[in-house]
Amino acid sequence: MKRAGLSRQKETMRKRILEGDIIRTTLALSWPVMLSNAFQTVYNLTDTFWLGKLGPDAVAAPSISWPIMFLLMSISGGFGVAGLSLVSQYVGAEDIRSANRVAGQMLSILLWASISVSVSGFFLAETILRLINAPEGILRIAASYLRITFLGVPFMFMSFGFQSLMRGYGDTKTPMILSISSAVLDTILDPFFVFGWLGLPAMGAPGAALTTVMTRGLAGLIGMYLLFTGKVGVKLSREDLVPDPTLIKKIAAIGLPSSIGQSGTALGFTVITSLVSTADRTLGGTGLLLSAYGIGSRISSLIQIVIIGGVTALSTMVGQNIGANKIDRVNEIVKKLFIFFVGLSAVESTIIYLLRVPLYRFFIADPTVVSLGSTYMTYFAPFFPFFTVFQLCMRALQAAGKTRVSMALSLIRLWGMRILFSYVLYYIMNMGVIGIWLGFAIGNVASAILAMAYLLKGSWQERIIT
Repeated sequence: MKRAGLSRQKETMRKRILEGDIIRTTLALSWPVMLSNAFQTVYNLTDTFWLGKLGPDAVAAPSISWPIMFLLMSISGGFGVAGLSLVSQYVGAEDIRSANRVAGQMLSILLWASISVSVSGFFLAETILRLINAPEGILRIAASYLRITFLGVPFMFMSFGFQSLMRGYGDTKTPMILSISSAVLDTILDPFFVFGWLGLPAMGAPGAALTTVMTRGLAGLIGMYLLFTGKVGVKLSREDLVPDPTLIKKIAAIGLPSSIGQSGTALGFTVITSLVSTADRTLGGTGLLLSAYGIGSRISSLIQIVIIGGVTALSTMVGQNIGANKIDRVNEIVKKLFIFFVGLSAVESTIIYLLRVPLYRFFIADPTVVSLGSTYMTYFAPFFPFFTVFQLCMRALQAAGKTRVSMALSLIRLWGMRILFSYVLYYIMNMGVIGIWLGFAIGNVASAILAMAYLLKGSWQERIIT
């Protein structure tokens, strides 16, 4: 009876996760995530390409808004970690009914939280931008972009929740299909709303936000339909949504530390963006530096495609094997995947570094932005493998339910390292924007060493389910 509700396909994948070849199973789990992220990255790059035709101010609008949205996504991301951790461990323990119950409770939490965030953010968009020192030259565009994005927060939360839950069950293909479909549709619609093709209003940067809200909204609704109709091998019921105080408390105990850690990270990125905005003012406050930073972030997402797939697979495999009390296999998974994905990230970062100038020129013709962006990438790319180490450590800890530890390490990495070093080098050492980029690099190295030292201590592989 425990297996009721889990399809034969998912049961086969569960067996592979617990007993199969580690690298092959990892690739089977990670390639759908990699592919969906590749399409999402293509959309982001296409979005930047179209906005680049309008000028630096249009590119700067999503660049300065992104940390704010990242802060909001951290809320859903934290509970997504709790959902993946609990669901994967219950699946590993063959208790599918409890896994479904967790899924329903998590979706209820995300729905009510997202509605509150959406309404508040819509009315406070301009105030938030002023708090992070947004240049006046881009404030109007950025505020319109951000308001529209806030409207889509409930759909965004549901979409992310669906992806986390399905990956906990061991299904990475269904989220891939939805994510790719959303990204393709978004890419097609983008220029119609940005430039006003076929008689539509030419909305500029806010048009890009509107297409994202529409396509992610559709993906979120389809995801919920699939979960509650049983068409993905998992069927939730209305009873699963009825509040269960004991289970909500358990989800919160795991999810809140992760949300706080991710929110603290997102808030840190907001502070960093504020620092970049301050430096941008020395160049005239027209978004030149913000554009360089934003395009650089989009380019860096290229080398994160494989890594995101890897850390997602690691989460599922570690979670299910801990649930099945296979601790030796957990350690073997961590060791092999660290070697595999850190090596890949080193190769990727080298390629991006060598191609940094032509990549920037593809997106924008402004020579100042290209020069500023090339400098940014010089300090980012060589240190990306250390970021990969840190991310793998965090996912292993989160899959084990050690979200308080991952929260502490995430906050130390950003606030105690990246922000601290960036501020000291920028303001005290008077190194200008180079100090900001150098602070990033130092933070990546130091945090990777700290996280790895904790992981090597062991004792983090205990089950959190009963």
